[in-house]
Amino acid sequence: MRTLLTSLLLLACGWSTAQVLTAEEAVRIAVEQNHGIRLSRLSARSAELLNTRGNAGMLPTLDAVGSYTIDNSATKQTFFSGDTREADNADQRVLDAAVQLNWTVFDGLAMFAAKDRLEALELIGQTQLRQQVEATTYDVLATYYQLVQLRKAIAVQQEGVRISRERLRITETGERIGTASGLNLVQARLDLSTDSALVLDLQVQEATTASRLNALMGRDPSTPVQVAAEVPGAEPLDLAQIQQAARQTNSTVQQVRQQQIAADLSVKQLRGTLLPQVDVFANYGYTKSTSAVGILQSNQALGPDYGARVSIPLFRGFQMRSAVEVAKLSREQAALTTQQAELSLEESILNAWTSYTNANQRVALEEENLTGARTQSDVALESYRIGSLSAVELRDVQLGLVNAEQRLLVARYEAKLAELQLKWLAGRLV
Repeated sequence: MRTLLTSLLLLACGWSTAQVLTAEEAVRIAVEQNHGIRLSRLSARSAELLNTRGNAGMLPTLDAVGSYTIDNSATKQTFFSGDTREADNADQRVLDAAVQLNWTVFDGLAMFAAKDRLEALELIGQTQLRQQVEATTYDVLATYYQLVQLRKAIAVQQEGVRISRERLRITETGERIGTASGLNLVQARLDLSTDSALVLDLQVQEATTASRLNALMGRDPSTPVQVAAEVPGAEPLDLAQIQQAARQTNSTVQQVRQQQIAADLSVKQLRGTLLPQVDVFANYGYTKSTSAVGILQSNQALGPDYGARVSIPLFRGFQMRSAVEVAKLSREQAALTTQQAELSLEESILNAWTSYTNANQRVALEEENLTGARTQSDVALESYRIGSLSAVELRDVQLGLVNAEQRLLVARYEAKLAELQLKWLAGRLV
């Protein structure tokens, strides 16, 4: 029987361990299921599909056209000989069908600028997708570690409840034997109630955070989530390496640089429309017409025709000139936006690095404080049990222990957030 129970316990422990959601698994699920990423992926795919030579105007167009016209107009024809032909509702029918080929072979190089601009837009779409993936990954990891921290904080606060309950038990015993007053008993009960209420508040935050994590992963918010037991320590980073990587791979800066390139290509494309355009064309058609009056009773034609066409823009109400000037302003705005983004990136890195170093220093400091607070708590509880420590003094020691543990949890969480932010800025998060 004991062997059977042991086996069942081992199976249960193994099942529980298998259900733990790791941070890496949460990110993987979010990349696949998150709705924001899926929408960005569709937008990037649309930009990819639009990047073709045909959309840039480099390829010929081929159309099949046809028409059949019936004219029943009243007709009167007068010839030089003096003869006159006149008919009411004169029937005239025309059947026209053709295959038409048109190819722009030169448009001031605008088509090449258009193709380069489509490629730039496709790259912008891919960069925007990467931005969405990075932002979602950061949100998932931040929410995941916040959930870990909250569950750890609940455990810490529950330990405070345990101490308060033990204090209440000691006080009740003291009150029965006459070594503790009724006021101490009332205060012990109030402190236990306060600590229990704090646990409930943390549990509400924990439930909200778990729902948020599920939503980021594209899952039902009510899905149970089992996370790791501890927030891992922040990884060691180098500021110079972070700055160098950020200048090269930061997705926000890359996007504004790509938008600047697209703005420059827009200027080139518009300038091309001011130059002559050369088209070649070829048609193969069939035409047949019949008429109730006139010189010809019927006329039929079948065969090809081809040629070249040149168009030179002379005057269009200064519309194209205005469009080029506006495009130049857009290009200048894009250049300023790029400079602003690069400056903002440097500022963000320095701020995140300050948070990162300070948080790591706080972690080391709070770990030392917690060691002392735990020792002090054990001594204080024993001293209160033998009556050499007052209830107020025990309460102060108890609160000091809980606060020390909570501060350590917050410091570890903030250090991890600062690390994630630095990796995000450096383009190393995904």
